[in-house]
Amino acid sequence: MTELETPWNTVGERVRELRAGAGLTVRELARRIGVSASHVSQVERGIGSFSVPALYAVAAELGVQMHEILDPQGPPVRAAATSDSGGSGSGEGGDLEASGIVQRADQHPSIKLSSGPRWSRLTARGEADAEFLEVVYAPGTEAPAEHIVHQGREYGVIIAGRLSVEVRGEATTLVPGDSIVFDSALPHRFWNEGDVEVRAIWFVRDRNANDPVPHA
Repeated sequence: MTELETPWNTVGERVRELRAGAGLTVRELARRIGVSASHVSQVERGIGSFSVPALYAVAAELGVQMHEILDPQGPPVRAAATSDSGGSGSGEGGDLEASGIVQRADQHPSIKLSSGPRWSRLTARGEADAEFLEVVYAPGTEAPAEHIVHQGREYGVIIAGRLSVEVRGEATTLVPGDSIVFDSALPHRFWNEGDVEVRAIWFVRDRNANDPVPHA
C-alpha cells in the first residue's frame, strides 16, 4: 500500500501558526506540554517530531482537534453522504471519491510519530469530531515511558500481530480479532514486543466539554 506521507515540516509550520495565534511563546508551550523548548523549536522547523502524548497535549493546549494539526490543508468532511442528489455516480466511483465518501488504499495520509506508531487516516479529510485510523506499530519496541491521557473515547481492533496494552495500570496482550474500548482520560499506552509489526484499526471519538464522562 502506498500512502501519502505527511512531512513534519508541514506539521511544524501549522504548530507554529496555531501557537502564535494562541499568543504562546515556544518556551510557554513547551512548559505546558512537558517537553523542552528546543524540542518544540525543532518540530516547528521540521527537524523533529512529537510523541503521541506530546501531540495530544499540543492539540489540547492550542484548543484544536488533531486533524487541524496533522492535515490543515482541507476542511473537515461534514455529512458528505447526504449532501448530494443520492445518485450512484460513475462506475469507477469518481463522484464518491470527489465528495469524500470513498478513499482509495493509496490515498491514506500517513505520519510517523516520534518513537511510536505510524498513523494512516482512513477518511478523505479530517472529521470534525473523530479520528478513524490504521495504526501500525513497529516490532521490538519497549513500553513507552509516558502514558497518554486526553479527552475522548477510543475503539480499536487488532488486524495483525500482538499488541501490548496498558490501561489504568492494568496490562494485557491483544491478538488479531481482539478489540478494546475505553475512555481516553484513563492513562494508557501501547507497544509491540513481538518480532512482527502490529496493524490495528482505531476510532477515537473526540468528546466535547459538555459531554458526560463515561464511568471507568
